[in-house]
Amino acid sequence: MDLKSNSNDVFTEIINFENLPKLLPRQLKKVEVVKKDGNNVFTKEILVFKTLVKNEIIQESRHEITHDHIRTVIISGPAKDSVINMKLMNKEAGCKILISIDLKLSLKARILLPIVKKVYSGLLTGILYKIETLIEKRRALND
Repeated sequence: MDLKSNSNDVFTEIINFENLPKLLPRQLKKVEVVKKDGNNVFTKEILVFKTLVKNEIIQESRHEITHDHIRTVIISGPAKDSVINMKLMNKEAGCKILISIDLKLSLKARILLPIVKKVYSGLLTGILYKIETLIEKRRALND
């Protein structure tokens, strides 16, 4: 995924975990930072998705943060042991973001695999586009 904003600005917004629900309130109901330990941030999230009925996924995650990479391991919930890797790279104009998702679901949730994978992918993409818009608005105000 390519964005116009530089990777440092995007990265700063991505790791502002508790602000993320403001960007996608219908899909990301809540993110709470539970603990910070060095380069690791532990969060509790409530994700919302709709099929025929409204469903909520409550999960806890560990985010390992380096200067250009976030490795998220879901440590509880129906997607426990899933891993999301996000790497940001500067380009001439903006940045490139590489995302890989190794989604693992509990036995009773496997029937929802296509839906849940789509939810996670859409959530990440939506957040990144909203971050891009937020950064562009700030830049316009400062010009």
